[in-house]
This record gives sequence, structure tokens and C-alpha cells, in this order.
Amino acid sequence: MARECIADWAEMNGLTKNVGPRMEQTAKKARKELAPLVFDHEEVLARVENDRELLRDLLTIFKEDFPRQLLALRRAVEARDGDRVATAAHTLRGMLSNLAASQAAATAARLEQMGRKKETLSFQEAFGVFQNDVNKLLPQLDACMAEVCK
Repeated sequence: MARECIADWAEMNGLTKNVGPRMEQTAKKARKELAPLVFDHEEVLARVENDRELLRDLLTIFKEDFPRQLLALRRAVEARDGDRVATAAHTLRGMLSNLAASQAAATAARLEQMGRKKETLSFQEAFGVFQNDVNKLLPQLDACMAEVCK
């Protein structure tokens, strides 16, 4: 892992010019491993067998339903209702997983587990983390939507 971190640092600082393909490949691999994946566009395209119309439909459904589901989770967190947190987080986890949004899906899964265990004191903090993940994700989904609507 240290080798990959050094390779990434070297590439970011312009030190990998003329070092050969092996070092460039190592740097690319390190960047991919170190950067958390917010949205895997290639993965979601593969899931729909490159059917851009189907992807557009999935994104449209997501954009319509997501705000309602997010509000349900927010209200459940504010009410400190473990059952409702678990249910809303489960729904969001599924929606996000379907779109290969692994980081936000993992955060939703964490909220789901916390809801099931009635860990009410941690709801607000975990919801904040989820909201941050969503804030990173939504612009990427918008960009994907713009691309598939061409």
C-alpha cells in the first residue's frame, strides 16, 4: 500500500513523466483504490447492458422518489424512531445500490443497522455523514443524466 501511495503522490506532483508504463499503471491503480467511489458510471451502464434509455428511466425514477425517501429518513432520525430509520435507510440503500452508488449505499446500510439496534444517540451524526455522501453523489447523477439524455 505504501508503494501505491508514493506512486499516487509522485503522479500528483508531476514526477511520473517519462518513468515508464509500469509506474503509470501503479499510480492509476493507487488512485482508484484510494479514492472512495461515489458513483460508478461504468458499473451502472454494465448493469443495464449499456441500454441508455433504461438508465435514463432508472435515473428519472430515482430523481423523483429520492427526495421523498430522504425526507422520510430525516423525519425518522429527528423522531429517534429506530424502526422508521431502519425502514427508510433500507429503501435508500436499495435505491443507491441499484445505481452503483456504493459509498452512499454503505452509509445508508450503517443507518439501517443503527435503526435495527435502536442506537438513537448516533442517528443524527450518521445522518450527517449520509447527507454529505448524497451531496457528493447528486451532481454526478445529474451529469450522468445529462449524458444519457443526449
